[in-house]
Amino acid sequence: MEAQLATRPDTKLETLSVNTIRTLAMDAVQAANSGHPGTPMAMAPVAYLLWNEILRFDPDDPIWPNRDRFVLSMGHASMLLYSMLHLTGVKAVNPQYEVLGQPSVTLEDIKSFRQLDSRCPGHPEYRWTSGIETTTGPLGQGIATSVGMAIASKWLASYFNREGFEMFDFRTYALCGDGCMMEGISHEAASLAGHLKLDNLCWIYDNNKITIEGNTAWAFSDDVATRFVGYGWNVTRVGDANDLD
Repeated sequence: MEAQLATRPDTKLETLSVNTIRTLAMDAVQAANSGHPGTPMAMAPVAYLLWNEILRFDPDDPIWPNRDRFVLSMGHASMLLYSMLHLTGVKAVNPQYEVLGQPSVTLEDIKSFRQLDSRCPGHPEYRWTSGIETTTGPLGQGIATSVGMAIASKWLASYFNREGFEMFDFRTYALCGDGCMMEGISHEAASLAGHLKLDNLCWIYDNNKITIEGNTAWAFSDDVATRFVGYGWNVTRVGDANDLD
């Protein structure tokens, strides 16, 4: 018998899933005549893989205390998050944190992206749309908050966990970009995370070399990977975000 090489479950389905995320994002931005389609389209494969194979959460119980946290620090790319909430079927929660059973983000919500009173505002807002872990907008704020979430997980584990009965061990994942890395708050948060050796925290840095004004090289030339090595982080470089393997 020949050994069977491990393959992904269904590459056609994966391609369709990734392209659906992209299509929702660009169509919503086009309909609103406002927004940022680039990052949601570029990071769709990363979001797909993260939400389907890594992130531990329950769509039917978005307030499960031990869920993994996902933070979109680049809040202007909000359609990436809204697309994932819609496609994964995350349920809505009322202000009393009672699960309502209806979708957090419907297709109609996406069609009203960036419109008054929409569940899909231009930047994600905590407690306005279920499944959003924190409000993000000012760049760097989200990744700083993610450090606090990782610290909270460690504290909860030390206080509540017992041998053979682990209540808390959730991880925090944050997606960030060049704008986040330019902000001083990201330096401080990254330094603290490295000092505390937070092994339950992962930042995914989209180094796309472009800003709204043009090439990032006009104003930013840091070797970000080397900086994080200096902070004590475990740094992995990904050459092609479209390669799901």
